[in-house]
Amino acid sequence: MTLAEAIARRFSADTYRQFEQAASLKGLLKPFKGKGDLVQLADTLLRLRSDVAGLMGAMLAIVAQPPFSLLDLRLVIQHSVAGTDFLRWRSRDFSCMGVGVWQQAMAQPQLGQTVREALHQLEVNRVVLNLQMSGLHSLYRQALASADKLETADAQRMTPQSPTEEQQP
Repeated sequence: MTLAEAIARRFSADTYRQFEQAASLKGLLKPFKGKGDLVQLADTLLRLRSDVAGLMGAMLAIVAQPPFSLLDLRLVIQHSVAGTDFLRWRSRDFSCMGVGVWQQAMAQPQLGQTVREALHQLEVNRVVLNLQMSGLHSLYRQALASADKLETADAQRMTPQSPTEEQQP
């Protein structure tokens, strides 16, 4: 098994199978009856975010080992202002950040084909994990905001309203 295949296996469908039940879109595409349903959805999304963060940690551990630790790039967690973590490539001296650092590593002519394929697989996984984290975080925030709106709507329904001029006989 090549290094790239080992990395792909670590992030294969089997790894994600444990998330399938919680991640079903059927749970998202249903009539929500109140705040409680949306809070439950938010809790599920938060657990899934934690699971994706665990996979990100596994990526960090892989890149911290040879042969990757011998290259002029690092994979780091970047904490966003919104509270989400993303995987970012950084140069060894931390002077550069972004996919350009990965592209420079891939462009090195002395880079062996095995390592090149493994770096490609790592970049694929990085992009996918960042997408998943971003999507889960966005849905989580929207679920909480919608739960607050439903609570406001419920409170408004329970508050007796005085008739307006148009409604008076």
